[in-house]
Amino acid sequence: PNKTNVIITAFLYENCPIAQYMCGPLRETYRYFCDTLNQNFIFRGFSPNAFSTTGSLNDFMDKYDIPFSVTWDYNELNGSPGAYTQNYLPIVTPEVFIEKDGTLIYRGMIDNSYQALGDWSLPTEHYLKDVLMNIVNKEEIVYFETEAIGCFINY
Repeated sequence: PNKTNVIITAFLYENCPIAQYMCGPLRETYRYFCDTLNQNFIFRGFSPNAFSTTGSLNDFMDKYDIPFSVTWDYNELNGSPGAYTQNYLPIVTPEVFIEKDGTLIYRGMIDNSYQALGDWSLPTEHYLKDVLMNIVNKEEIVYFETEAIGCFINY
């Protein structure tokens, strides 16, 4: 049982440069909260496209040192997105969803280092870390979202 009931779901695509870049902030966030602070947060990743394979995702996890599993979420039989993709309806990769006690509390960017495709700068907002820190500090959580920037998911 997860004491805090916090689930972080990240949609990633191994061939998306922005998703590749965001593996760093995702990895550091995971390590800080799960390893350093010993929080029992569940991180999971999904690739919602027809081009991924189990092998390509395993290579992706190894290359970018992703400390949680990234699973293919696409139904080959009928050529449609998998169950997680259909449930969350992400628009781009990367895009994160944070749930606490079964309620969605955040959807969007990991941080704001990308304001548009090709427009990178050092982040000034760390949305994923900030929401998780609010949970750790038992602060009031009010749902909000940001518009994630990344590679469009073709449904």
